[in-house]
Amino acid sequence: MFERFTKEARTAVVWAQEEARELRASRVGAEHLLLGTVFRDGCPPLARLGVMAEALRQVLRAAGPLGEEDAAALRSLGIDLDAVRDRAEHAFGAGALDWPDPDPAARRGRRRRAAEGAPKGHIPFAPAAKRALELSLREAQGLGHGFIAVPHLVLGLLGTGDPAVTSALRRLGTDEAAVRTELLVDLRRAA
Repeated sequence: MFERFTKEARTAVVWAQEEARELRASRVGAEHLLLGTVFRDGCPPLARLGVMAEALRQVLRAAGPLGEEDAAALRSLGIDLDAVRDRAEHAFGAGALDWPDPDPAARRGRRRRAAEGAPKGHIPFAPAAKRALELSLREAQGLGHGFIAVPHLVLGLLGTGDPAVTSALRRLGTDEAAVRTELLVDLRRAA
């Protein structure tokens, strides 16, 4: 399937792996794949909707390893994650719970220091990310395209309904329907 990927789409997948590695994730998730698609403005329709790399990275960092469902479950037990974050920042300073470090220079240094703890080599794809890659092929075929570009990857991600992806888009002020519409407009223009 990867032979049909454009250079930009391949780069998005590579960056998704790098983001997962940097976060010490054991698998490349759909959220990492979404982040890979916006690296270096790889998807102009997302940029027009305000989904930019650094903003998305901050949203994913703020969500941390817990998704919206996890946060809701904790709230039902009386645990307020925002209150926990506030107390940690009061005790240890602003950004105490941030991972990865928002400073790019620190991030480069951290990559070197964390090498022994980071997954080495190929990081496997989580089921939602695998499904997104499969759906990107179907999206491309459905549009009559013999290639898979970054917009096809994003359409595939939307098709999974992954909560990390949908939550991130909503936190950035958009939703799946708006993203899909923008992507299809661009793909039809390009055809």
